[in-house]
Amino acid sequence: MNGKAARLGLLLGIGTAMYSCSPHSAAVMTDVSSTPAGVLTGRVKQTQAALTSMAGSGSVSFETPDRGGSAYFDLSLRKPDSLLMTLEGPFGIGAGFLFLSRQKFVMYSSLDNRVTSGVPGPAAIRSMIPVDLTFDQIMNAFTGGFALPDSVPARYTVDDGKYLLVYTLGGQTSSFWIDPEFDLVVRYEVRAPRGDLILEAESSQIVRRGNACAPRHVTVSFPDEGKHLSIHYTVLDLNAGDLSFVYSVPAGAHSSLR
Repeated sequence: MNGKAARLGLLLGIGTAMYSCSPHSAAVMTDVSSTPAGVLTGRVKQTQAALTSMAGSGSVSFETPDRGGSAYFDLSLRKPDSLLMTLEGPFGIGAGFLFLSRQKFVMYSSLDNRVTSGVPGPAAIRSMIPVDLTFDQIMNAFTGGFALPDSVPARYTVDDGKYLLVYTLGGQTSSFWIDPEFDLVVRYEVRAPRGDLILEAESSQIVRRGNACAPRHVTVSFPDEGKHLSIHYTVLDLNAGDLSFVYSVPAGAHSSLR
């Protein structure tokens, strides 16, 4: 992997659901007449609130029309705005780390011994990763949380055994499929006014700890742009305690600001 692709892979190492993760009766949960939309969205938001932090390890990969890459990671994350991820490439070769908060990001690449830091605004994020994600979408991707809008859905129904909430916002249509067992959004789509698919995200292999739930596998795709991000956890600890967000930049590292 060349230096540029490795940095992109590192940065790519750069979504929550609900009320209770205890199983429900499928017949009750997929009956929209007995579960009003407001009740369902309230359960989803309560489940989101139940997940406050997580620690895990796994792999992250990305594909774009002109490049691709992957890395293994160890992650500490505290909602709503703190993430520290160390990455390594094949054969255990260290690739660096990424610290991300709402006010600051610090990324170190061992391949060229360079540390980059700044404020994680839209322009800075776009310059670092080959998929167009906002700060909140990055956090959501690693928690598997796809936040519901605060508005009233334009449509509420059942599709393939899951609740489906459809919202029309700014001319675009956003659709959310909710797993009735976990009160968790497991699929999310955004379509343009003419129906073209802009963004598609899915999560699977849900795990729970108490009332907190999160997926082991998350994918985010931008079909029109041919871009794809995949995150898979082999180890996942929900509401983990004693998380560390301490990082160290090697002496002599080249420095740049964004």
